[in-house]
Amino acid sequence: MPPQGDQQERLFVVRSRRRMTRAHAALWALILATTAADTVLTLAGTQSGLQEGNAVVGAMLGAFGPAGLWLVKLGAMVWLVGGWAVLSDRNAAIFLGLFAAVTTVVTVYNAALLIQTGVLTV
Repeated sequence: MPPQGDQQERLFVVRSRRRMTRAHAALWALILATTAADTVLTLAGTQSGLQEGNAVVGAMLGAFGPAGLWLVKLGAMVWLVGGWAVLSDRNAAIFLGLFAAVTTVVTVYNAALLIQTGVLTV
């Protein structure tokens, strides 16, 4: 049952089940696609000798290799699902939208960098 009245305006909403709106579904699809692309591009770039630009991901890659990247991605997804689960519909859409925007920009930047350096050919 969706939140009623003033619950929809609250930042956090206590609910027994999370409703998947169309906007949320579209944002989740974009997030999953760009996260997968970012992961593949990051692995391709680092395996070809390029340095990771994100300090956290770089440290995890240095400490754990590719498994470190997967741990960072898993942590981000857990954080994202947690935020989506407790936020109101409107705030959840904003939260997902911001994450989708950042992930999309990073993925496009990584693809352009890999094309520029010759790691990826079009």
